[in-house]
Amino acid sequence: MAEPDLTASREATTSERRRRRRTVVKYSLVGAVLLGIGAGATSAAWTDDAWFSASMTSASVELRASADTPVNFVDADTSAAAVVVPAATFQNMLPNQVRTYTLRLQNTSTVPLTVPAPVFTGSGALFAAPKPLVVTFSPTVGTLAVGAQTTVTMTVTAPDWLTTDTAYQAAAGSGTIRFTGTA
Repeated sequence: MAEPDLTASREATTSERRRRRRTVVKYSLVGAVLLGIGAGATSAAWTDDAWFSASMTSASVELRASADTPVNFVDADTSAAAVVVPAATFQNMLPNQVRTYTLRLQNTSTVPLTVPAPVFTGSGALFAAPKPLVVTFSPTVGTLAVGAQTTVTMTVTAPDWLTTDTAYQAAAGSGTIRFTGTA
């Protein structure tokens, strides 16, 4: 009897195993690809976006003034455009005399303004004297809301020395008042 050819049988078995392994690898790769595509399609189906848009504007700052009755607010942004207090208000001041005048402010800004005490700058003989005219303001404005109006009383007091020093009779002086609103 002839002996079976073990070499051929081994080769057939090895060849069969390789073929099966290739088939398993192919199907595994195909399965992995399908899983990847499925996972990609699934994650794409589970995403969403949220978008925002916005527009911006800057604030406008405008502190207006009036010394008129009736009230007529104007932009008085420079000393050249200053609201003028009527000359008769402080004309012919006498020693120890006190006079007042009402100043008006209006916030036409788009934001509240902080308005500290005004700065008064006097010039001329009545403000250069050893005891010049005294100028005060009340009340202090503080915060002025959008669209709000307020009044500040300016008080001018003539010192008593005007009676004792004739050099200051008929003397003159002038001044500027500056309110500054800050946002």
